[in-house]
Amino acid sequence: MKRLVELCKQYTNLDEDEIRKLIFEAKRIEQVDDYEDYDVFIDVKNQFNGQAVVVYHKLPQNGRSLYRQQVVGKDALRENEPGVFHTFETKLKSVDLLAETQEHRLIRQRIYPIAFNNRTIGVTIVESDVSQDVLDNFQGRDLESRYNDVSATIQLFGRLDKAVTNQLADAVLGFDQSGHLVLANRTAIELYQKVGYIGNIFGLTYDNLSLDGSNFADVSSKIKQVQDDEQPLVSNFNYLNYFFRSRKFWNKQNRQLVILIQDKTDVKRKEAEIISKSVAIREINHRVKNNLQSVISLLRIQQRRIQNPEAKKALNESVSRIMAIASTYELMSKQLDDETNLKAAIQLLISHFVQLNDSATKLKIKLDIDSTIVVDNDQIVTISIIINELLQNVVSHAFPNGIQKDSQVSIIGQAENGIITIRVQDNGVGFDLDQTRSGSLGLMIIRSYVSDKLLGRLKIKSSSRGTVTSFSFDQQTQH
Repeated sequence: MKRLVELCKQYTNLDEDEIRKLIFEAKRIEQVDDYEDYDVFIDVKNQFNGQAVVVYHKLPQNGRSLYRQQVVGKDALRENEPGVFHTFETKLKSVDLLAETQEHRLIRQRIYPIAFNNRTIGVTIVESDVSQDVLDNFQGRDLESRYNDVSATIQLFGRLDKAVTNQLADAVLGFDQSGHLVLANRTAIELYQKVGYIGNIFGLTYDNLSLDGSNFADVSSKIKQVQDDEQPLVSNFNYLNYFFRSRKFWNKQNRQLVILIQDKTDVKRKEAEIISKSVAIREINHRVKNNLQSVISLLRIQQRRIQNPEAKKALNESVSRIMAIASTYELMSKQLDDETNLKAAIQLLISHFVQLNDSATKLKIKLDIDSTIVVDNDQIVTISIIINELLQNVVSHAFPNGIQKDSQVSIIGQAENGIITIRVQDNGVGFDLDQTRSGSLGLMIIRSYVSDKLLGRLKIKSSSRGTVTSFSFDQQTQH
């Protein structure tokens, strides 16, 4: 038993109590008279590669072993021993399934789960040789003669309900009253080959073929009590690295349990791939935000060393622009979607803008944006830059005598028929559009970003009672 303990500690995370359970099972095997003529094994799951590993082997007392070499410590592969993994996955016993040994010999296995605290910690495997009839069947003679092509399968299923025959793109299995497989289409045969079953599956029991952990007695009893209009019984489950959806019917005319299995693995993998990419994008956004904040810190240090007021102002405006971009990446780094809530983004922008501009703390900034509006991530970066420029203009030019108690700016956002309109309105002194048209860097940035980035339209109205700047763009703008 020392070797069993060593292998369990090397390849598994089983605790002491679970290993003692395996030792107890090994000692029991040695005392069972029914096992005298067979090779009997205990396998456990290899936590490093997902295969199984042999930790115990009892040689037959009567007759020769099926093995010429030592197999304890070797892997049992999914493609060679499907019953082992069927029992690990479903907690059901697997009886008389074909398997291939590590020495490439075809055998038949009986596999029983070793349970501890409602978990399968290992399996007991009883192995025997196979007859020539089984070898002939394994080589496909009976399989090919009965199910030569798809049309033959359709003919067999012609006796079933139309609701079933319309689903032949799925794997279709038919079990008789005793729970033995009597009908299967080619998709079903290929599915079981894909998950590791060896040879012909016809005649195997439901419990041997169950991939969702259910057993025939419970399923047949339950489904017979269900009304026709409440069928099928639908469930989603995973087996090994595959994802399936099953639909189970009871065919009253032929007294058969019919199961349709749809392989959802590709869909699940694509969903996982999308999530993985989204997480990667979120991490990139987080790093971009951090890098931009580092740039801002460096510029703030440089700003404190500059004495020239104009240079100091220009550098501060640059810091504000970078912070506008950083705030959007900060928001995007916390989400998986490709769209961002407009109101949340502008709220964060305003918070950062006020932190960077001391005079802005006295300015009343009112926000009235429809909370249901979302825009794509490219658009939100552009919008943030535009609004930052508009706020910067308000702080720098709208109130030449300083920001007073009644100084305010409103930011309004609405959407109608897919067109988003954002309006920034202040109650400052206004300005002459003709005089500032060519000289203002801020207005140049605003016009350029609205027309080139958003493919939108800009309107500016200004008087002695204040300035209203609005820009509209298509919510579904394609760049």
